[in-house]
Amino acid sequence: MPIKAHITDPSTGNKANVIDENGQKSVIVSTRPLKIYQNKILFFTNPIYGPNMNKNAAAGGVPENIHDGTDNAYWTASDVVGGIKTTFDSADQNHTAAGAKSVLVDSSPVDDVFQFAKGGNVNCNNYTSLSMWLYIDQYWEIGDSVEIYGWDSASNTQIGNSVYLENYADINTVDSWQQLIIPLTDFGALATSTILDTFRVRIAAKAAQSPKFYLDDIQLEQTGTSITYTIQPEKGTWLRVKGFNIVMADAYNSNLADSSIPKIPYNTLLGVAALSAGIVYQRTQEGEIVNSSTIRQFIDIMQFSNARIGGAGGDGTNTWVNVLIDFSDDAILKYENEDKMTLTISDDLSGLLLFRVGASCSVEIRE
Repeated sequence: MPIKAHITDPSTGNKANVIDENGQKSVIVSTRPLKIYQNKILFFTNPIYGPNMNKNAAAGGVPENIHDGTDNAYWTASDVVGGIKTTFDSADQNHTAAGAKSVLVDSSPVDDVFQFAKGGNVNCNNYTSLSMWLYIDQYWEIGDSVEIYGWDSASNTQIGNSVYLENYADINTVDSWQQLIIPLTDFGALATSTILDTFRVRIAAKAAQSPKFYLDDIQLEQTGTSITYTIQPEKGTWLRVKGFNIVMADAYNSNLADSSIPKIPYNTLLGVAALSAGIVYQRTQEGEIVNSSTIRQFIDIMQFSNARIGGAGGDGTNTWVNVLIDFSDDAILKYENEDKMTLTISDDLSGLLLFRVGASCSVEIRE
């Protein structure tokens, strides 16, 4: 025997009605969005330069040379833990001008540690970043991790934070040198240390076999502070990022005789030579960098998932182009977790007339 049931509002006692339309009996229902979002276009911005990324952030001054594979006598390299797989004067690869050697790390096991020791203290207030050149030979996969950190030999303690090379490198760039520039502020308290005398490198994790790579021309840079551009949610909100719109313009003639395709070189940024350190993208959630990549030339932008040229044009003298990147799923940035996305430049991009990156977002009010 069927049970009599009614759809009733417990607060008012009102019951839902049934209608008969064309012989079909049904309940009238309505729907509404569970949450209401505000669409918003944001630009990656810097508190000094706003959204304009065509700035000069290249390193300069007189560096503190740390190690170059023993082509020159700088800081002393030695193993701390393990070391069978580390060669500090390998002749396999070289980046140093007029040099012949570099540091080889040949698939070292996890927790192997080696160091570069000066034998005296360095005043980090006199420097802005740590730079090095990295050559990935093979095996560097997602899940492999190599960390570098400052050390004080007198107290036998670490100074500041560890940083991970894979957050500044393009692990897909194999068999060629790439420059890594790490702002000293990323090391936390190390940026203002006056007792630093050593940098240590540790194999932190591996996915399968540890990577085989080379390091060369490691040095502290005196000038040329990296510039970071950020998007992050406002207080009491979550920011759902749906994609990016990258726009650049330069004094570049993009005319082709037959106008068959856009004349956009793959290995520059509209004629600006491929960058050494590159534009480093990082996404931070709950204090951890969960995603990173590096842009050094135009083709690096086009290799992002769902990237496409939205438009391009020129007047015979200047050319502009924009690239649209749609995310497969929204990237959610939460204010309470201090989540953010950043783009950091450490090269001279002042040769561009314009360079900006916008983000298509929706804002969820959480309060």
